[in-house]
Amino acid sequence: MQNSPDLARNSLDKKDPWAKFRGLAWWQLMLSIVPILLLPIGGAIGGAIGAAGMFANLSLARKPFGTPIKLVAMLGVALAAYLGYFLVAGLVYNLVKG
Repeated sequence: MQNSPDLARNSLDKKDPWAKFRGLAWWQLMLSIVPILLLPIGGAIGGAIGAAGMFANLSLARKPFGTPIKLVAMLGVALAAYLGYFLVAGLVYNLVKG
């Protein structure tokens, strides 16, 4: 079995911050980025939930599932991130405005 190269390191042995995005199909990249778009909408709360969704989608994109299953799972993660943000934001708003 051949070892695959470590794409997270370059020739100068520096960590590549974009390695998680390399080698993905265009639709996988788009669905991975969709949750992080909560950052400008929701500030720190939206950014935290969006980052969690982005990393979950990047992980799903690398799994050996079929394309339809990946597509549905990644759409579900993006939808869950947005619903989770609005739920948390609503709860915080109700606690503050009481």
